[in-house]
Amino acid sequence: MRNKITNRHRQLCIGMLLSWTFIFCSPNITFAESEKLLQPVGQTVGITLQMDGVTIVDTADFEDQDGKSQNPAKDAGIKAGDIIKKMDGKHVADTKALDAAVQEGNEIVVSYERNGKLEETTITPYLAEADGRYHIGVWVKDAASGIGTVTYIDPETGQFVALGHGISDPSSGQILEISEGDILKSTVVSVQKGGRGEPGELIGVFADGREKLGDIERNTLTGLVGSVDDISAFQTACEPVPIAKRENVHEGTAYILSNIEGNKVEKFEVEIQKINKDTESTKGMVIKVTDGRLLEKTGGIVQGMSGSPIIQDDHFVGAVTHVFVNAPEKGYAIFMDALPNAD
Repeated sequence: MRNKITNRHRQLCIGMLLSWTFIFCSPNITFAESEKLLQPVGQTVGITLQMDGVTIVDTADFEDQDGKSQNPAKDAGIKAGDIIKKMDGKHVADTKALDAAVQEGNEIVVSYERNGKLEETTITPYLAEADGRYHIGVWVKDAASGIGTVTYIDPETGQFVALGHGISDPSSGQILEISEGDILKSTVVSVQKGGRGEPGELIGVFADGREKLGDIERNTLTGLVGSVDDISAFQTACEPVPIAKRENVHEGTAYILSNIEGNKVEKFEVEIQKINKDTESTKGMVIKVTDGRLLEKTGGIVQGMSGSPIIQDDHFVGAVTHVFVNAPEKGYAIFMDALPNAD
């Protein structure tokens, strides 16, 4: 049975939603002028991430056994977006570990991360009238899932880079710290066409059996990095190509590789309209979709296309990152030298 990616799941995987605000860093690698070839991909995959710690989605009141309203976590200063790392000095890997600590019913010293800074507080659980269990009054999550696009695979090492931006939490905007993750075979079943003020979206499902294609090793500010099990399991629409030096990229015609239907990766013509000369910016290029087929099907760039490779003059230029909300035929792209190093 297919596992459909729900709206809630899509909301959790912000790296895949092109209209969200992302945190960027300065370029962190420089590709040498060499004959090294990379395999552009452009195929969408299912993405599942196991977070490092437990993220607070929200706090919530509950009634204790005396009928009084309680919210111990909120009273202790816990807020949405906080990431619980330890309880009484023990690492909290997932929601099961958090619940086990709460069910002991004792005062708990909680170590949590907020805006990259570690904080500490004390929370005392209360028995709830509704189920007779101890609660601290929080909604939590320890995983995220959705779909995204693989940018390239290094045919020599099997390492991949995807998305062109990191996956961050919608409530805090912070890049998610992950312990592990998988990329899975998926299929694009429909497209929600984009329009002015309303970015579109690729609607996908995980394939039957949740077939694993590779491991996610890092969630960086400019993309996911991992390794694939079998490069032949990926669809592509061109041969491996060399990397373009930034100074050789120019305004004019190029094409992107995207998967907007089923598992088929296709070439779509775009125009590089502007090149940002600020080498510290990851918004390296402004591109415009000029391909009539893509405009008819999607309206331009849509959520889920983030990471689509860009090829110009038979060289690998970079990847699509996100859409202009009020002009969905346009978007930003990142140069290759600003993507994370897959090695």
